[in-house]
Amino acid sequence: MSSSMDATTQSSSLSPIEVDEVSFLVRAQKFRISATAMKRSAISLATEYAIRLIHLVPDIGPDAIGDYFGFEEVETRVLLQDILETGLVLETAGRLTLSARGYEAISPVSEELEIFAREEIRTSQSFDLIALAPVDEVSIDPSIARRIPEIGIPDREKAANAASQIGRAFEDHFLEWKQRNGTRSRADDLKFEAADDVQQIKVFAAPFHISIHYHQDDPVGLEPDFRPLQTKGRPGSRRPLIEALSARLSSMRAPPDAESAFRWLREVDGDLLSRSGFNEISDLRRWMARCQDETARELVHPFDPGLRLAGSISGKIVRSALMDWTKLQGQADPTPVFWIPPDADYWGRSLAFATVVRELNAQESDGIVLLARNSLEAREANRWRRSFGRSEKHNSLFDRCLGVSVDLPKSLEILVKPNSWALALVHTTETRSSLPLPIGYITADAVVVQALTRAVADVASSAPSSKAIIWTRQDETHDAALRAIDTALGIETV
Repeated sequence: MSSSMDATTQSSSLSPIEVDEVSFLVRAQKFRISATAMKRSAISLATEYAIRLIHLVPDIGPDAIGDYFGFEEVETRVLLQDILETGLVLETAGRLTLSARGYEAISPVSEELEIFAREEIRTSQSFDLIALAPVDEVSIDPSIARRIPEIGIPDREKAANAASQIGRAFEDHFLEWKQRNGTRSRADDLKFEAADDVQQIKVFAAPFHISIHYHQDDPVGLEPDFRPLQTKGRPGSRRPLIEALSARLSSMRAPPDAESAFRWLREVDGDLLSRSGFNEISDLRRWMARCQDETARELVHPFDPGLRLAGSISGKIVRSALMDWTKLQGQADPTPVFWIPPDADYWGRSLAFATVVRELNAQESDGIVLLARNSLEAREANRWRRSFGRSEKHNSLFDRCLGVSVDLPKSLEILVKPNSWALALVHTTETRSSLPLPIGYITADAVVVQALTRAVADVASSAPSSKAIIWTRQDETHDAALRAIDTALGIETV
């Protein structure tokens, strides 16, 4: 009873954990803006109080002001000169009164004096074309940007007429512009007056990266974290953008054959998942709780060393396993990592994913081989090449790519480094949110690694010849690439 209560207490206290990070592009425009603002002018304390005294005692004389401050004649003349230079006071026949501008500068509520001078602003600012909110112009490697999906513009007419609305948008976000440009003065020290001229400079795609968090006991289950956008600038200023991103995220769906993938794994790896605590989707919450606990996530005999995993390659748990845990396994024979992706249109479409792959590639001396599903036809091969391959303008994300014919479940994702470690993920559906949530493991157990290596070898063997090589390492022939793959996987050729 006590252990059950402890588990419940631990479960309810678990904080949200990042299981994925997705990226999207949003069309944006950069503008050159000429505007005017009213900037608060600094004046001496004596000058300010003298003007306020003139407001309280109209037609007062300079001598009376000097007496009020206890000034000598010379000091009074200097003060009088400062007062008149502000343009807030008029002198007539030796008497001082406020000018029209002076009356405007005195607050009718607080009697405070506010002096503003017109200031010219020439700046450039980019705005997204969904919310017309300021956006940073961030440069992304074109090799990565080509894989990131672009969000459609909900109001295309508004976007087409963006230039005519930028003056108002700049005014709406003027405080944010000041903060972005390092202005540390009080919020009301610079007040927007008018946008005099707006010129479009260029159109570009602005990247947005959204973390997806798993909430153990929250009814939402998986939820995109929009707080960085929600707290930016004016309250609600990014609402149209958040709604567009949310709609796109809600359409993400895992392949529908997760049960088939679990059965396939069970036959290959000796029922590792079931024997480690995951039998069916109802075990998800307990599995997630274990994945968040450094001790509980470890696989036990006979599957150790290894870790329980949850989330995508871009998520915190799997990313850590690939980049940190694999280093602890020591140096194995120099072989590539082989990667069979799931058949899911969201796979590999984020900056975080590309970053993990590049880091893993740098860590593995013989690189990564992508086994591209169902790509023996030219059309599919070209699709993989456009997304991940090498061209005159783009570098490839994976060292080599082999086109294969796969009858594996679509929801199955496998990474294997022969004689070293193996990672398996099944892309399930989190029932509360209907969003994809991969579940799986990484292990260095020799029996499981060998079994999954054989399964990967069977997939690679579906390539009929070196013509199935979609791309290779730089200055490597297709025949040499295929020989390297066959050797690493132990595929015997006739």
